Amino acid sequence: MEITRRTVLGAGAALPLVAAQGASAGPSPGDWADLSAALRGSVSLPGTSAYRSRAPLFDPHWDYRRPAAVARVLSTRDVATCVGFARDHGLRVTGRSGGHSYVGASATTGALVVDTRSLRSVDLTPGRTQTTVGAGAGLYSVHEALAAQGRSIPTGTCPTVGTAGLTLAGGLGVDSRRYGLTADRLVRATVVDGRGRIRTVDASHDADLYWALRGGGSGAALVTSFTYRTIPATSMGFFSLSFPASSAATVVRRWAEWVAEQPSDTWANAHVDTAGSSLSVRVFGVCPAGRQDSRALSLRRAIGITPTRTSTTSRAHLDAIRYLGGGSTTPRTRFVAGADIVRVMTSGTAEAVVSAMRSAASRGLAASAILDPLDGAVGSPWATATPFPWRNHTASVQWYVGLPTSATSTHYSRARSWIAHAHDLMGARSSGGYLGYLEAGRPQREYLSGNATRHTQVRATYDPDGTIL
Repeated sequence: MEITRRTVLGAGAALPLVAAQGASAGPSPGDWADLSAALRGSVSLPGTSAYRSRAPLFDPHWDYRRPAAVARVLSTRDVATCVGFARDHGLRVTGRSGGHSYVGASATTGALVVDTRSLRSVDLTPGRTQTTVGAGAGLYSVHEALAAQGRSIPTGTCPTVGTAGLTLAGGLGVDSRRYGLTADRLVRATVVDGRGRIRTVDASHDADLYWALRGGGSGAALVTSFTYRTIPATSMGFFSLSFPASSAATVVRRWAEWVAEQPSDTWANAHVDTAGSSLSVRVFGVCPAGRQDSRALSLRRAIGITPTRTSTTSRAHLDAIRYLGGGSTTPRTRFVAGADIVRVMTSGTAEAVVSAMRSAASRGLAASAILDPLDGAVGSPWATATPFPWRNHTASVQWYVGLPTSATSTHYSRARSWIAHAHDLMGARSSGGYLGYLEAGRPQREYLSGNATRHTQVRATYDPDGTIL
């Protein structure tokens, strides 16, 4: 069975920023040399081969950005040293984990990039109930290490997304209905705040900052490690049903109804994709191995339309992780994406999704609407329990446009124009967006809803001068 995966989960912050106060002139070459000497890691400056290899992000579109320097950090103390240096020299600091931010947040021109990709350890407690993961660890490497001990954590599927970006955004994935967001499993984090102070935060220590880290995006602190409650690493069953394009709105609406009635061990999302000048529609699902055939039959009956194609399979856990991610690594990819959050999947909402996709097809875009469920364990906490506010909603709709490797600014503009049109079509049916699918220019409140004010207050407490982007 073949699955088409769209890149997901990079996080940043669409928050107002305050210039660092009391800053001096920018660093001299000697200042940079002093910083590099003070680190266990190293500093790469523009014009060097190390900079050219470390500065680029997942999307080549952001290659025009010119950070002031990239600091490869090897310890939490290194991160604190970088923050102190930035404060002393009037720089902003941005963290980098996987580099998948949809707005290129971890390659801001003029900023000091704190590259955490060498902080990639994965350690289990003796009872295997918790794991501490370095902020720079990629998702596949995390799963590979945990699977060897029969454990896992709920994550997204893209293998090269970084742990930090995923967790700070919330973290949607195929285990979300059963175990909640990645951020919901977080019990502790080691961070460096905007003053350069190292903190270990949890529900009892710096509780407001702990709250902010679980789905509020970056900005309040730079995280160097996360400790999560683990889950069993189990085999997975998969099912995929494709339907006629003419039935797309019906499939989307009935998918939402069906998935809400399923046990929490079953997850499924709906895809409406452009196919030349037409559309394709399918539902892809994950369940315990051995139950995929019965789940496919149940879905078929609920949709009430004969599928054009049905396929099922199962995989052992780590093989399933590779299957979902399209392998253990991902090549650099050009794309534009955004999202809307849907409270109730009415017929009108389903029609709006399909209308947006018809518009994409008419524009010749290689586009998708990917609808992920937000019920089950995701919906269990109160909306204010973490910054992620969409606890009583039905689905996220990710609007995704894949672009050619030779894409120009015109390609990006056309894709953004269509996504803006999709937002317009959704109108009041949309409650907001998801930080994992961040869009430039959207206000913070559209991502955090009623939690935005508290998050801003937390950020002001732990980074009063706005040092951290």
